[in-house]
Amino acid sequence: MHDYSQYLDDYDDEAYRRPVRMKSRSRPGPKAHPTAADVAAPAASAADFHPTFAGSRHEHAWISTYLGPFYRDHLISDVLRQVKGGKEATVYCCRAHPDTGLSLVAAKVYRPRMFRNLRNDAQYRQGRDVLSADGKPIRARRELLAVRKGTRFGKELTHTSWLAHEYYTMRLLAEAGADVPAILAFHDNAMLMEYMGDEEMPAPTLDRVSLPREEAAPLFARLMRNVELMLASGRIHGDLSAYNVLYWEGDIRIIDFPQAVDPFANPDAYSLFLRDVTRLCQYFARQGHPEGTRVNPNRKAREIWDRVMPVEEMELQRTIEEFAAREARAAAEAVS
Repeated sequence: MHDYSQYLDDYDDEAYRRPVRMKSRSRPGPKAHPTAADVAAPAASAADFHPTFAGSRHEHAWISTYLGPFYRDHLISDVLRQVKGGKEATVYCCRAHPDTGLSLVAAKVYRPRMFRNLRNDAQYRQGRDVLSADGKPIRARRELLAVRKGTRFGKELTHTSWLAHEYYTMRLLAEAGADVPAILAFHDNAMLMEYMGDEEMPAPTLDRVSLPREEAAPLFARLMRNVELMLASGRIHGDLSAYNVLYWEGDIRIIDFPQAVDPFANPDAYSLFLRDVTRLCQYFARQGHPEGTRVNPNRKAREIWDRVMPVEEMELQRTIEEFAAREARAAAEAVS
């Protein structure tokens, strides 16, 4: 275990906690008998991992710790560059190992819990199970009490659950046929997935793209199909916008799912769903495309919701919305 305390001066987040260990669920195949070549050339070790891109001192430690196992498992052979840094995670462009049959892959390294905080995630965690690293809901009273009280152990469990929700959501949506990156592996706070772009330039997010007019209508329709497919799969992105859509040569991938919610469990599900649809419409409107200006986000969101959700859930959601509206009016009247 590495000691990251020497790097804390670079951040003002909460104190260091032990990094979460999450293992890939990929099932190993049958073991082959070692060949003479295997004996002559021992398996790669994470300790032998010396990537081209090292970054700062603390970043080098993270890369070695969290991406070293992918090198050891013959999934990557090098880390070439940083693609994106953020509050939640950093994404790197990696050279894929020849055994994968791929050229490049993306590695998403989550910030250790000491360098992020979950205080703003309460809305997304409403009605959500606390997941263990293998994706199973935690039911033990001791663990759930620790989460509720926000103890050191509870925060560790919350962090693990946050990462597990993204991993299993992306697997679910990929299997359903949504435009999300294919997942290759998940291990120790890092996820290896499909890369969009080339070695010199990663795919930009949609907010940085000026769409050709002829692409606007089919791309808008494709995004709405994805929104509907996700809803039908029991997921709402919850933070969807042009900033969470990668675009490359006419193709797209929707990214960043740790906050995705279950429409059957989260009382704010419809408001989050409406916000996703509205933000996508706003992008096309800013681009000057008719798809953004002539589509009413409220009507579009309700149309998709009513088509997908069971009647009893629609009625429940409307009841929740009506209650929220009444509470808002009462609060406004109290102030006046």
